[in-house]
This record gives sequence, C-alpha cells and structure tokens, in this order.
Amino acid sequence: MKKRYRFAVFLTAAAVLFAAAGCHHPGDKYPEAHPEPWTPSEIENVLGGEDPMEGFNRSMFSCTDFLMCYVADPLGRVYTTIFPRPFIKHFNNVCENLEYPARLISSLLQAEWKVAGTETIRFFANSTLGIIGIFDVAMAWWHIPQAEADFGQAFARWGIGPGETFILPVVPAMNGRDLTGFLFDMAFDGKTYIPYAGYATFFNRMVIAQDGYEKITGGALDPYKNYRQMMLVRRELDLQMWFYREINRQIEEYRKKTVHPAAAAETSVPPLPPAWLKGNYTGLKDYFPQDNITDSMRAGRFQPQQSRDFWYMPLSLFNDDFLTAAKIRKVQLVTDREKLPYAFWQAPEVEKNAPVPPEKLAILLPGIGGSCTTGTLTALAEKFHQAGFAVVSIDSTFNWRFVEADGKGLPGYLPDDAERVRQALTAVLKDLKARQWISAPEIVLCGYSMGGLHTLKIAELESGKKTLGISRFVAVNPPVSSEYALKQIDALNAVSAGWSKSEMRRRLTAAAGKMLMQYDQPAKHFDPANPVSPRSYQSPLDKDTAHFAVGLSLKLAMREMLLALHREQPLPELPEYSWGKRNALYLALDKVTFADYVSMLKKRYPQQELAQLLHHSDLRSLEQFLKTSPDVAVIHNLDDFLLSEADRRWLDETLQQRIFWFSNGGHLGSLYYLPVNNMIVKQADYLQSRQK
Repeated sequence: MKKRYRFAVFLTAAAVLFAAAGCHHPGDKYPEAHPEPWTPSEIENVLGGEDPMEGFNRSMFSCTDFLMCYVADPLGRVYTTIFPRPFIKHFNNVCENLEYPARLISSLLQAEWKVAGTETIRFFANSTLGIIGIFDVAMAWWHIPQAEADFGQAFARWGIGPGETFILPVVPAMNGRDLTGFLFDMAFDGKTYIPYAGYATFFNRMVIAQDGYEKITGGALDPYKNYRQMMLVRRELDLQMWFYREINRQIEEYRKKTVHPAAAAETSVPPLPPAWLKGNYTGLKDYFPQDNITDSMRAGRFQPQQSRDFWYMPLSLFNDDFLTAAKIRKVQLVTDREKLPYAFWQAPEVEKNAPVPPEKLAILLPGIGGSCTTGTLTALAEKFHQAGFAVVSIDSTFNWRFVEADGKGLPGYLPDDAERVRQALTAVLKDLKARQWISAPEIVLCGYSMGGLHTLKIAELESGKKTLGISRFVAVNPPVSSEYALKQIDALNAVSAGWSKSEMRRRLTAAAGKMLMQYDQPAKHFDPANPVSPRSYQSPLDKDTAHFAVGLSLKLAMREMLLALHREQPLPELPEYSWGKRNALYLALDKVTFADYVSMLKKRYPQQELAQLLHHSDLRSLEQFLKTSPDVAVIHNLDDFLLSEADRRWLDETLQQRIFWFSNGGHLGSLYYLPVNNMIVKQADYLQSRQK
C-alpha cells in the first residue's frame, strides 16, 4: 500500500504541475529572422525566456548554492576520501540501471523505437553480465551508449512548451514542463521503491556534480547567470538526445571504415618563414592548421597535465591534481575594499642530499578577464613548477575581482593598468615574504595576451626603478595595437548577424555538444617527437561558429567586468542595476562593443585626445625601450589574428633575436604544443638566459 500511495502522490503532483506548466515556449516571441548579431542574453532568452520570476529563482538558487558549497563540499570531502572514484562511478552505474523503466517509457512515448530497444538490451546486459549494473558492459563490449531519455523530452516532443524558468533547490528541472516530467521519472524509477536508495543516489550525484558546479559558478560575479545559461544549453542537448545520437554516429562511421589509418603516420609540413623575418622561427610539424581564428580555440587544449586522478575525485583529501596544490590567499590593495586573490605554488621539494638550486619565482599574468586559477594560467604554472620555479598568479585587470579590489574604474589604458598590476604584485610579494614562502628569489614576469602587453609595459617601468626586483620579462602573444585587436574582436561578434533563430539553435547545440565531448578528456600536450592523433587537437566547429565562439568568450569577460563597475558606480549608458531583475541590464551590456568601450574609456581621460589615448596603449609606445632591453623576450605566432601585417614586421624589426616566432596557432592556439610551452619556460629562466 505504501508503494502504491507513493506512486499516486507522484502522479497527482505531476498532474497539477502539468496543468500549470503552460503550453507556450518563451523563445517564441523572438522572430525567426534576426538581422543583428546574436548576443549571449538574446540566446539565453530564446532558450529559456526573459526570466520574469528572476527574484524568486535567484532566491532558490541561493539555497542550491548554499547546499553545494556548505553541505555537498564538506561531506563530499569525507565521502570521496573514504571511497575512491571507481566505487562512486560504479555505484552511479547501478543507479542509472535502475532508472531503465523511466527511460524505456519515455522513449516509447516519443516513438523512439530504436532507443527503446537499445535501452532494453543495455538493461539486460548490464543487469546480468554487468552484475546488477555495476559495470557498463553494453558500452564497453558492444558500444551501445545510454540515451538521455526522460518524460520532459516526451512532453516536449508532444509540443508542450516549457513555460518560463522555474528553479527549486537542487532540482535539475528548470521549468514547469520538465519539473512535471521529473516527477514522472521518479514515479517510474526503480530506486523510488527501494528504501533509502533515492537519498543515497541523490548524495552520490551531488558529490559528482560538485566539481562541475564549481567550474561553472566558482569565481563568477553572477553565479546564477552562469548556472542558468549552462543548464539551458545542457537541456537543449538533452532534448535532442544529442550525445546519444552523436556517439552512435561516430561508432557507425568508425565501423564503415575498412582501413583505419594510424594517426601517427599523418604528417604535415610546416610553412617556410617569410623573407623579411629576422627573429627566431620554428615551424610546427603536424599542427594541421584550420584558420588562424579557429586555431585560437586550441588554447583550451592547454590544460594542467596533473589534473585527473584515476582513484580519487577532486574533493578527496588524497587528490593530488596541480590546482589542489595551490595556496589561495588574498591581499588588501585599498582599505575597506574587497581583497584581491592570488594563487601560489611552492617550489618543488628537493630530493634528500641533492644540491639546493637557486630560488626562482615566476609571476604569471592572464589574458583579458582571466582569473588566477583559470585553466590556461594553471597549465602554464605547472610548466614553470616542473622547471623548479615557485609560481604566483593573479587576476587580469579586466577580471571583476581585480576591478572591485583596486577601485580605480574602467581598465584598458595601458600605463594605468600596468601600474595597477605593479601595485598588486608589490602587495603579493610582500605577503609572500611575510609568510616566509619566499626569501630573495630570481623573479621572472610572464604574461600572455593582454597579460603579455602588461608584462612589457611593466618591464619599461621597472627599468627606471626596480620596485619588484624582476630580472626577466617574457610576453606570449601580446597584441601590438589595441585598436586593431579590438576591431578584430568586434568583427568576430558580428559573424552571427543574419543567423535565423533556428540556425542559431542548431549551431549552438552542435557547438556546445562537440566542445563538451572534446574537453571531457583533457588532451596531453602535443609532442611532435611522439605524435598521437594530431588532428584530434583541431576545433570540431565549423569556421563561422568557431569565430563567433572566440568573440563570445571575450565578450563575456568584458560583460562581467562592466557589471562589476556598474554595480558600484552606475554607468550612465546602462539601465539601473537590480538584484532580482537584471535581464534588461544584461541585454544592454551585451550590446556594448569593444569600440563602444573605448568611447567609455575616453570619458575617463577627458584631457587626452582619443588618438593619444590609443597610442599610449599601443606597444609601439615602448619601441625605444624594446629595442635596447636585453631582459625582454617575446614569443608569438606568425598568424595571430590580433596582429596586422604591419604589427608583425614591427615586432620582428624591433626585437630581432629576442622574438621567437612559431608558424601557427592564431592567438594562443599553440600553447598545448610541447616545443612552444617549453620555449616559454626556457626564455623565462633568467639564469639560463643570462648564461646563453
């Protein structure tokens, strides 16, 4: 009777929610034609509506955030320390196996006969040969993937709209239709009728999800916004059973091939250097370039190598990934303002009886919007650490935390930004010495992209008065002309102009799915001496989608920084900030181009002409210093799309033997290539460079 009662309660609650869910889709108000470029907020509104219940949803998300940070995190640390990753994974396999009835009925309701058949095969194979589902033998032996089938999908297939976003604490559904489907899923879930199985499953999955949740919301100015965006995209993938269909497509494609060429046999010849080049040049063998903007997406392949322990989850006390080894501390830049975080990795321990090497410290600066623990910066820190350096990293001046910590308004004017970084580093070095983590090391400053631009300006400032005591400066892919670089980024954001609503959704779904699949398994840094699947490093996106994605990532970084400024000191160009109603503000923020930002920046410096402002933020303003400084090295890609032809020639003529060119990579897209990241560390090692 108790089980029947529980089943009836589920169905009654589901019926009530089903009636309240509504039959409309909030994105229907957007016309199919869209002549203007798509912005992040418009895409989000098409997928999930304009969030009229935003105040309520933010309150409910705060509950979720509290539970994830203060319940799942501490309890998860104990749980994952006691039980290794394989146990947690196989327990989840058993739970998924018990959910078979819900997936089966959902598939049948959608007339997905093949899915229903494969799910049945999976259930019987895994229940018997896989020992009640502990092992996924259906996938391991016969390559039969699990489908993302649920009742919410079935209702969507019937034409029922999702209604507006409706968030409840730790409930994965985000609208009335999917919440109704979630209750039906529970009603047909075998675990529902096994005592305590539901609670155990919930806790196990919450621990598994905590790492992904932290990546989405950790360090974000507006965690709710990030969470909503990612959940809407993920739900779009589920509604299309995208991963199930894509995995099947790849398996079928593989089976059709009668010959599988060895990836190592594939080779590509690097291009010859241009006739005018005077600096050092290295052609990248087996790089297989696409185009210089799409290739820039490969920067995401540069990730820490010590990042995924086979036995232990990230929360485990036994987990030893490189980011976990960082000490995260904060320093006060301005009284009564938020403190600025920094990450520090102590130098590798010296083996007993081995000679103690000279103390070396690498200070790393990220690109626009980057944080002190962003993936690219952490991967670079790992390379320096392997070379015997202690490493410290800080946020970009365009990061919202830096903006709030230093309180000096809009960043973007190179002389002021470099001085901001310099003051921040002074505070960080003082803190490190006070904690006795360093004493008197040889210091190298290394930055990439905008961080590289700051590195070179700080080098000039330090040549007069060495307040930081830095001995070596290495800039990776620094832009030369800020004006030219910003125009290039704006052009990328304009690529989507004219995409219809349907085309946008198709491109977004394919892009999100392909990128998630590619980055799910971190790639090893590519070694041309031992190449393995060199083409696997290529972006899986088509040209236009890749270009839009590159521009979008930079746009989102600027949006977050502007929101932080507007929250403290309202910008007259933007709508009023409100805690529980921000959709209009985000729509306006997304319309701000980088050209608009330059105009906003000009208002902060009324005494300077625009041309003068841009000149002082141009690397050419450092020409005389760069020609004569022996302590500066620049590492660049010849095809970086943020450089004009004139910029390349100027860099080469100015630096000559102190610039190291690589043939391919676009902007930062060759960092995963082993000779490139080795070259960065080699040029940064001041003692080695001085001996050379």
